[in-house]
Amino acid sequence: MSKKLYKNLRKNNKIIEKDLFASSSDIVFENSADENTSYFNSYDDITGAITTGSYEYDKKGRVDSYSLRITLDDSSIFHGFEIKNSKSFKKHASHLSYILNYDTTYGSLLSDAVASGDCQILTNYLDQLDGIGKGVSSTSSSINGGIMCFA
Repeated sequence: MSKKLYKNLRKNNKIIEKDLFASSSDIVFENSADENTSYFNSYDDITGAITTGSYEYDKKGRVDSYSLRITLDDSSIFHGFEIKNSKSFKKHASHLSYILNYDTTYGSLLSDAVASGDCQILTNYLDQLDGIGKGVSSTSSSINGGIMCFA
């Protein structure tokens, strides 16, 4: 692994820790150089939520896409994102963190999606976040392992 790649992967991990999670949760990272993927998982002692995810990167360590699954009790939600460009990852992760933790519209859409099993409106909402790539499959979501919704 080159110094530049190692440096960029450490930078990406910091973005996951500080911008996406923005908490004191312990986050474990595991890199798979064969797949150009880095995996992460976290456990929140307060809520009991388990978050697993990964990000895919190019040969220089720039993030192309990332995904996460948040599991709490018997429910889980999956979100996947294709990033516009390498500089958009930090912006998108920060914006997603705010949405997941503080946005009442997201909370309402999530409740509706869990109740109905249809996550399309939720996915469309997340597709508007800063730094998201263009295309019909740049954002994906699934509730409890059900049908995958794309926007």
